[in-house]
Amino acid sequence: MISRPHSALARLVLVAVCAVAAAVQVQAQSSGVPVYKSREADKAVSDAAVKLREAGRLVPDSVLTNQLGRLTCTIELPAPKRRSMDGRDLWAAARAAHLRLGWHYLCSKCDQWHINLAGGYAVTENGVVATCRHVVEKPENFKEGFLVAADDTDRVFAVTEILASNAFSDVCLVKLDARGLKPLPLTTEVRPGDRAFCFSWPLGQRGYFSEGMVNRFISRTQRRAGETTTRINVSTDWAPGSSGSAILDERGNAIGHVVSISPMTGGPRSPKGGGEKRQPDGPQITLHEAASAADVLKLVEPTSRPSKRK
Repeated sequence: MISRPHSALARLVLVAVCAVAAAVQVQAQSSGVPVYKSREADKAVSDAAVKLREAGRLVPDSVLTNQLGRLTCTIELPAPKRRSMDGRDLWAAARAAHLRLGWHYLCSKCDQWHINLAGGYAVTENGVVATCRHVVEKPENFKEGFLVAADDTDRVFAVTEILASNAFSDVCLVKLDARGLKPLPLTTEVRPGDRAFCFSWPLGQRGYFSEGMVNRFISRTQRRAGETTTRINVSTDWAPGSSGSAILDERGNAIGHVVSISPMTGGPRSPKGGGEKRQPDGPQITLHEAASAADVLKLVEPTSRPSKRK
């Protein structure tokens, strides 16, 4: 027969057990791994952007948007890596290179300052970041503003220059007032079936890292200009807010970046002449489309592209 413990002793034991459980919960991840809230606001980033604006360290939109016509630039890119990395190291590389980029702007509707960020990724140590062209386009109700970027530790940087962009292929290179970034090399050595990874903020869900594969390559043509771009379908997960975030191969190179997500709908049709109603349309497959590193490299003068692999 098991005797009932004394009530005071029972309470002490219960407190000790809860304390141990809490300690285990706090240490449920490896050292150095951030624990995010399920959905985080941009208050820290917004406050930092306000300080930069009030200190006169941000470049106004009138200067930056005049640079959108630049088609190429000269920068030094790191050589692609050739050694495979494990999942933990890929997460660390993707997180270190990831930047959230967008507008700190005054709203013409409510006359308040807002922050509207998507994704980007460092491609040089001295502040060059790749993203989507549509990320640097002004949001609705824009009165005036400044482009800023923030890393995963909420450090905020001014965007000082738009180096080159292409609206059709949805690629853009910008320069930050930053040093010591952790860049991802660009590579075009990728095939369907290769593993692919993405670190982004889908729908405000901070630090979401996913794995998939390269599904296929597709070509899109702009009829009037005769311009062609190469896109990649990838099965990693993303959603609005992920635009411009890097897609990595298993060596830690960027093979492209997030552009769009497209739910494909359809439903069974009624037999010809039958009285049965057509089933309502519903999503059958969701296509994740990325701009290719090949199109990002078109923004870089050939003399400055890397020729050797690490």
